[in-house]
Amino acid sequence: MRCGLLLFCSAICLSAQTDPSTPEKGLLAGKVLNSATGEPVRKARVALFELSGKPQSKRRQWDDGGGLTDAAGRFEFTGLAPGKYRLVAAREGFATPDQHSGLDIVLAADQEKRDAVLRLDPLGVITGRILDEDGDPIRQIEVQMMSYQYTAAGRQLSARASATSDDRGEYRLYDVKPGKYYLKAGTMGMMNGSRDAYAASYYPGTPDAAAASAIEVSPGQVLQGIDVTLHATRLAVIRGRVINPGSEMSVGLTMVQEGGGSGTVTTSIDDAKGKFELRGVSPGSYTVIAHGAIAGQPCSAHLPVQVGGADLEGIELRLLPPMDVSGQLRVEGKTAAKTPRLHVILEGEGRRAQSRPGEGREDGPFVFQGLEPGLYQVSVNAPPDLYLKVVRWSDRDITQTGLDLTQGAAGGELVVVMSANGGQIAGVVEGEQSALPPGAVVALVPDAAHKKTATKLEPVGRDGHFRIQAIAPGTYKLFAFEDADPNQVMYDPDFLRPFESQGQSIEIAEGGKESVQLKIIRR
Repeated sequence: MRCGLLLFCSAICLSAQTDPSTPEKGLLAGKVLNSATGEPVRKARVALFELSGKPQSKRRQWDDGGGLTDAAGRFEFTGLAPGKYRLVAAREGFATPDQHSGLDIVLAADQEKRDAVLRLDPLGVITGRILDEDGDPIRQIEVQMMSYQYTAAGRQLSARASATSDDRGEYRLYDVKPGKYYLKAGTMGMMNGSRDAYAASYYPGTPDAAAASAIEVSPGQVLQGIDVTLHATRLAVIRGRVINPGSEMSVGLTMVQEGGGSGTVTTSIDDAKGKFELRGVSPGSYTVIAHGAIAGQPCSAHLPVQVGGADLEGIELRLLPPMDVSGQLRVEGKTAAKTPRLHVILEGEGRRAQSRPGEGREDGPFVFQGLEPGLYQVSVNAPPDLYLKVVRWSDRDITQTGLDLTQGAAGGELVVVMSANGGQIAGVVEGEQSALPPGAVVALVPDAAHKKTATKLEPVGRDGHFRIQAIAPGTYKLFAFEDADPNQVMYDPDFLRPFESQGQSIEIAEGGKESVQLKIIRR
């Protein structure tokens, strides 16, 4: 939050100062109010941006006249030339302004406006205690505030903020944006017997995320007494062996958490048969990772495991060397870009690799070097007039499934085909009383089999117009939402169901151009 405010304050101070030839008499004054309580917000930073059609070098940003609001939330700008301006305010403890924030005002020559009102959305607080089965406080327990996000892996909980319980078991999460959240607490990772372990639990005290109670936070709300009860758990041991051990062997354990891993703990192996033992592991989802050298070449292995209250025995890992993947990037049709730089991207399990095509060429061969075993999704960084037509691996279409390198890459070639022959849709969105929310978007959704690669979301202009290009031929539905999460549109199977009747069906032919008119959908 503090970082966002610093960026905001830096932006308003980057002004191109120009001295007017004659003094101006325009004035703009008003108040900054708390949107939840209606009370004045003091010490809010107010900025005034000029929105005229002047060249950028001659535009002016006014922040010296307004400065900070007083105890009554008042601000005032003087010496303003006639024109169109935007007022923006920011304050710690309130939502950071974005590109849609602010109040647009038009001033005539020497006009005075004293009734401008800016409203800031206050952020919330969640507090509570972490307790054991006897109601006693537990210190030094991490509490994660989580919400659902939607990715190619499906619906997942993702950490948004965290806090640690103090000596009284109390925690405090602050600057919480309005929304629905879930709390998770517990000891996780390899504890090495140094302290008591408590199984991860969701509020109010269940190990199952699906049974967790949601916490609704409204603007400025302080939620108290959100206590989580934890249960002591036994630390497990993971035992296994590396089937083809080499030299300089080590085995690591990375915890898989919603929203990302929590780091890796490794231990060296000094056993000719590759046996290993990882002790003091609390319950959770992990990936066991082995590293070593075979004939001087570094190798690795990855295996996901689920740890409960019992030890895991008989884990087997097989080391594989890093692999090279070669391929061809092809472009069908003529792109508008003069020399487009196309990069094939592989992403998977926290790893990302990007190809380097031939210098100055639109398409051609590429090589990925040193890839670890794993499953990778394939995408292309390309100009907006190209779409991903197909991805093939050894004559198999893997556009939707991804590239599986868990068993190596011997004999395979990756072929990625882009096309400049996509369709286009231009249109206009109508709102209620012709008013559109600032975050309105149009979603173009294909059939379920192609949702991952062909779904597109485009913002709607202030005039209601939008344009979507590089559309793969096929049958789609168009939805105009007041706001929508792109990942939720693509990956949540239930999101679109209530709005199916409000979507407009459309058929896109290769190189086709369509024009539509849509009604905004309020959610």
